[in-house]
Amino acid sequence: MQGRIMKLFQKHKQNERVVGLHNKLKDVGYDIQDLESEMNYMELERKVHEINKAEEEEEEANSSSSQFSGKRSFPFRLPTAFLSKKKRRLPASSQSSSQSTDEDIVRQVTSILKQIQIIESKLKEETMLEELFDQITLNGVYDPREHHFTQNERVTTSSTSERKIYGRNDEIRRLINFLTGPNVNNSSNVSVVPIVGIGGIGKTTLAQFVFKDREIENHFSEKAWIYVSNHFDRCRITKEMLHVINPNVQRCSTSNLDFLERELQRHLTGKKFLLVLDDIWSDEWQWLLAPLQSSQAQVIKIIVTCRDPMVLRNIDERNKIILKGIDHQEYWSLFLNCAFAENNPDNYSQELHDIGRRIVKKLMGSPLAAKTVGKLLGRDLIEKHWNDVLENDLWKLKIDAHDIMPALALSYYHLSPHLQPCFVYCSLMRYHFFEMEELIYMWIANGYIHESGSNSKTMHDIGEEYCHGLFALGFFDKVDSTKVKMHDLMHDLAQLVSHGEICIYNRGKDEKLSKNARHIYVKGSIDPRLVCETNNLRTLVLEQAGGMSPFLNHEAFKRVRVLVISDDTMQELPEAIYHLKHLQYLDLLKTSIKSIQESLCGLYQLRVLKLPKYLLTLPSQVHNLINLEILYICNRKNGLMCTQLRNLNKLRGWLSIVALEIIHNKKEATKAKLNERHNIKELNLRWNIDTVDRCKHAVQEEVLEGLQPHPNLEQLNIEAYMGSKTPSWLLTLALQRLQKLSLIRCRNWACLPAALGLLPSLKVLHLYDIGNITIECYNSVPEMFPSLERLKLRRATVSFKSMSSSSRSLTTLGSSKLFPRLQKLTVHKCDEVNGLLLPMFSTLEILKLKASRGLQSQVPRCLQNLTSLTSITLFFIKGLTTETTTKIGAQQQQEGRVLPNLKYIEIKCCEDKSFMRDLLLRVPSLKRLRLYECSPVSLPVVGRLSFLQEIKLKEVELILEDLAPVFPSLKILRIWKKSTIILQNMPSSVTTQIHDCFPCLDHLYIEECDEVNGLQWPISFQLPQCLYGLSSLTHFGLSSAKIKNFPTEVMPTLHALYSLNLSDCSELLSVEGLQALPSLRNLCIFYCPKFRSWCKEIPTLCGIDISFCHDLESLPAWLHCLPSLKKLSIYYCPKFDSLPEGGLPSSLEILEIIKCDPGLMEHCQQEQSPEWLMIQHIPYRRYISENI
Repeated sequence: MQGRIMKLFQKHKQNERVVGLHNKLKDVGYDIQDLESEMNYMELERKVHEINKAEEEEEEANSSSSQFSGKRSFPFRLPTAFLSKKKRRLPASSQSSSQSTDEDIVRQVTSILKQIQIIESKLKEETMLEELFDQITLNGVYDPREHHFTQNERVTTSSTSERKIYGRNDEIRRLINFLTGPNVNNSSNVSVVPIVGIGGIGKTTLAQFVFKDREIENHFSEKAWIYVSNHFDRCRITKEMLHVINPNVQRCSTSNLDFLERELQRHLTGKKFLLVLDDIWSDEWQWLLAPLQSSQAQVIKIIVTCRDPMVLRNIDERNKIILKGIDHQEYWSLFLNCAFAENNPDNYSQELHDIGRRIVKKLMGSPLAAKTVGKLLGRDLIEKHWNDVLENDLWKLKIDAHDIMPALALSYYHLSPHLQPCFVYCSLMRYHFFEMEELIYMWIANGYIHESGSNSKTMHDIGEEYCHGLFALGFFDKVDSTKVKMHDLMHDLAQLVSHGEICIYNRGKDEKLSKNARHIYVKGSIDPRLVCETNNLRTLVLEQAGGMSPFLNHEAFKRVRVLVISDDTMQELPEAIYHLKHLQYLDLLKTSIKSIQESLCGLYQLRVLKLPKYLLTLPSQVHNLINLEILYICNRKNGLMCTQLRNLNKLRGWLSIVALEIIHNKKEATKAKLNERHNIKELNLRWNIDTVDRCKHAVQEEVLEGLQPHPNLEQLNIEAYMGSKTPSWLLTLALQRLQKLSLIRCRNWACLPAALGLLPSLKVLHLYDIGNITIECYNSVPEMFPSLERLKLRRATVSFKSMSSSSRSLTTLGSSKLFPRLQKLTVHKCDEVNGLLLPMFSTLEILKLKASRGLQSQVPRCLQNLTSLTSITLFFIKGLTTETTTKIGAQQQQEGRVLPNLKYIEIKCCEDKSFMRDLLLRVPSLKRLRLYECSPVSLPVVGRLSFLQEIKLKEVELILEDLAPVFPSLKILRIWKKSTIILQNMPSSVTTQIHDCFPCLDHLYIEECDEVNGLQWPISFQLPQCLYGLSSLTHFGLSSAKIKNFPTEVMPTLHALYSLNLSDCSELLSVEGLQALPSLRNLCIFYCPKFRSWCKEIPTLCGIDISFCHDLESLPAWLHCLPSLKKLSIYYCPKFDSLPEGGLPSSLEILEIIKCDPGLMEHCQQEQSPEWLMIQHIPYRRYISENI
């Protein structure tokens, strides 16, 4: 029945009766899910009771036998709370809330059967009507369905109205080169070039443009353009090819495919043939290749356009062209052309252009989207209309069948049925970014993924396949290996096809929710009655919506599967949540909850539980959550005790076991069954450092021996283990997949076995506060630690066993090579590191040495050999000298040859001037330089640092000896705490200003400098006059400066200044002059006690942040005129007691007034007060009004 209804729905999406039938079927599906969940809960509850009963009986038996034997045999040391049978059971409130009687089940089944019968009856009627219409159509009579229920079919030809194609020059040239070049496959005369991309991205336009190209016209003797669509007809396509090649046969009416293919082959003999197959939806098109490959054509080139790369199976994809969004600048040109048409864009305001750029960000670089939205914008070239379009979701705009949304919707309706609800669900997330794992478990919770009985794949594995499928089809973009994002356009498409089931409620923007809503995202406060009117909620995401908590016991919430609460004011978990027995996904990460009742452990269906960092302890009966797969604890000092772990057999991902000091022996530890937990990828084993000394070292060694992990483990962290022995499972090669090993505060661990150096996957080794440890190495193997990329030593004394003092034996043990692929080495506070010779690590890219006497003598020598080095950090390294040895050839001494790849230098507390000078003269590619608390550094030739992009100085003098120094690439300059840049030799007659030295500077920060002229010039430039002409500066921060005003002759020259941050300016009274800044968006003023006076209007402002300005009493009267102000924050300004008379702008989205005048705070929260009326439109408001 479901298949028949879906077939009707796909065919007649505009038919209200079919749509209604489809919706009723979905409702029944939800009811069946509820029934299934109810029964699953009962089954899990039964299992938990059986497990607990068996454990109680075992405990009683052990307790009874221990009276005679004196021996304790229970597998875990149980806390006192576990020893009482009453305390082991869940609270009565939790148990009673979960009971479902047989009568309830029967009643639900009866209701479902009745609904199915009604749907079946209506389906029969609709099927009979469909058959009748089919019969009428076959008899050549008018089909009434065409008029009412079908949309215009899209058909393409080789003709195009495009005069210019934007942003595709590379693709055009590549396509023409392929078509005019030799065949890729030497064994065949047929070559295929696929053009792949989402709907509206320009596949057809690209093919049309090349098809009409003069070079292509001259190259091919015959060309055919065939629109395939989702109705593949092999006979029709063959006929069309034949008709194009020989128009004389177009009267041929035969449908004999064999005859048509032989005729086609005959007419292709000796010809060069170009075939375009536009809009392919299945791999059936490949049936066309056989007759073409069998022909005697000279060459056949085929262009295929498609959305789904799966239709290209068995095709050589080396020439595949994947179309993404158009480059930003080209896309902006296309957008302007579409929006302004014959009008000159330069004749319109900058504000209109700014709105346009914000709209463009939503359009995915799609040419069709630019045309669709541009056409809409072109109706009225005024800011109000464009702002309306910007604020409206694209899917709500009135567009015709050939615009972007129908084009994208076509892709959606061709998705596999199991992928469609998964895609739609993604529109729930406001920010369009997803952790793949979060998304998969939300899909599972909502029943979109089912285990496959035919193979061993888990639902998580299947969910990953779904994610990769949506990514391959262009519905997602990958951010990295764990994150995906959905573009605004795809998000709007998902909203469109959700038919109201997905609702995002933004306070101040939406007034009601669809009663059909199943998944709701609420940001800010909401009238709870709106949510309570919905039917059968499945997902609820609450962001700063604390007012909802008292209503969670309403009938509307009882079937919730996914609950995410993001509210830092929530300190207690609402009681109603403990009774949501269908709940499978609970995220409390961004709350301030400190304790959770044991009742939570009665939510047996929970698969994912994410707990906040403020949580003090886990519920002791968490072991009852036998369905739990992901337990995320934000505060990683918390973790599970073995007693809590015992029944959590489905856990995957990260696992932390704490309080290991209470385990008495290996047998108890073995009961954790870590060697059977194949889904655990990261394992933390932690003893309590404060009480571990009470546990004998021999016992700890036994316990660690019993905690052998599964070979699938990828990360292992062991903390505060005080034994000296290595467990046997680290003496072998059992952990073949181990990628990271961290040993933390294991102060008695004496030796790491040589087997560790043979693990094939180990990439990271961290030793923290480890005491004195030896790392053994074999002489008989080619490489030790063959895959290790990162080595970090902190407060450790490390030796490599059997290494002699000679330089050769330090790095080689017989034929063995140590750390052959090491990329990053960090050594921090290590007095001795024996047997580690830095100059021989030829692959090393990042070197960090901090207060480590054991290696500092090697620094100058290593800087002559580490040619792969890109970053070096040296802290508290004393006694350095500049070395040159006979091993350095003449070429290496030439300019820039010692460290040709070094991009980053950070040095702190170095007193050796000659070392730093020599180092800076040997780094031609340096981009970032940071010097802290060092002796003065003198540079004779700045030209050697032409690639330098960032300089940060703290308590250091940088002396430039050039006559006219220029940093052509410098973008960031930060001068901090008595630091100066001194231009020593520039003649006083030269009128060089700061913008001459730093022509590309966009970030400038001057902080905590006693003298405001932190940059010393031959003539005394003062701030802010010295900023004159910095036309590329976007961010300026000034701290602890005696600045009083902002000259109007300087400010207009700062054309690009976007953000201004003023702090600790004790003499600042006013910001008069800032109104001359043409691009200022964000203004922050902190700790300026005398500031109280504003300037004239700054119309470009988007954000204002004021903190600890004790004399500030009010905001400027012009504030309500700002069209783009989004955020206003006033913190700790005790005299601030009133809002501006003109009110606040309608664009404001965030208002924060923290610890200002208490009376103002009270008025802002008092409904119908003048202040409340002034701010009621603002979606997010936050006040804290404690006495100051």
